[in-house]
Order: sequence, then structure tokens, then C-alpha cells
Amino acid sequence: MIESSVVVRAATPDEDPACVDVWTAAVAARDGVPEDSAVRVRAEAKFAVPRVACLVASADPTALLDGFVLVTAPGTGRPTDPPDAAYLSLLAVRPDLQARGVGRALLVAAVEAAGAAGHPAVVLHALDDNLPALRLYEAAGFRPTGVTFPHALTGRRTATYVVGMPWAPGA
Repeated sequence: MIESSVVVRAATPDEDPACVDVWTAAVAARDGVPEDSAVRVRAEAKFAVPRVACLVASADPTALLDGFVLVTAPGTGRPTDPPDAAYLSLLAVRPDLQARGVGRALLVAAVEAAGAAGHPAVVLHALDDNLPALRLYEAAGFRPTGVTFPHALTGRRTATYVVGMPWAPGA
């Protein structure tokens, strides 16, 4: 575990393309498929919406980007999300560094950044079959809301998770 040596800091705008590269590689590795241009285009679009925070992580401050998290403004996720929850839009770690604490450090920093920006909750969407990610989110206090939907690119079942204020659909 390298978590204690992970440095998380605010990203600079010129790091957006490197974040998209990490996202595209991580999705390909997760799904066991070649990198897909549709995944890249969808990720690039997420960087164009209002941000709460974009954070990057590195085990070595002089090294390449090891991972990142993008948190966007309330309302940038799905219409069924809590209306005042920041949206954890993307979280990815280089495939060769997964399960070493980088994702956990980014997730904790993202929730803290959202709270510091005045958001009482953070919402995210995760594939139901992505068990490593679900374990990470649940260990950080995220809980499923019961709202599911088909993923926009793959149609795979996707669940909504939230941490922070108590929230229920329709409440």
C-alpha cells in the first residue's frame, strides 16, 4: 500500500488531457478491451462542465499523473441525483497502480473538497459489476440510493451512490 506516500493536489487546466488519457486506459483495462475513442470523447465532455474540483495524485511529485478525480457542480450528473450534491464525475487510477491506495486518497480528497466548497453531499454513478470500485466507495461511506440506469455507452446497469446528507429519491 502506497497511500501514505500519495500526493494529492489541485490539477492545472493543462493536465486535463493527461486525466482523459488515464481515464481511457483505466476503462479499457477494467473492461479488458482496447481503448475506445467514444470513452475518450465522453470523458473530454465531462471536463467542459462547471467544476467543484479536479484533483490529481502522484506517488512521486516529479512523476507522471498516477490518477485523478473530477468533481462537478450539482446538476451535472443525472436528473435523479440529489439537487445539492456535487457530482463525482470521474475517478481513475493508472491500471498498473490500482489497489495501492491512490484511488482512496483521491476519493477522500474529493469529498473533502466538495464539503469545503459548501456541498452537503457527493453523488456518483458506478457500474453494478465493478466490484473493486463499489468496495472503495462503500468503504468511504457512500451508500446506494436504489436509483439505477443503463450506462450511456455500454448499457450496463449503473447504480447511484451518495455520501453526506441523508437523501432518498423523491425526498
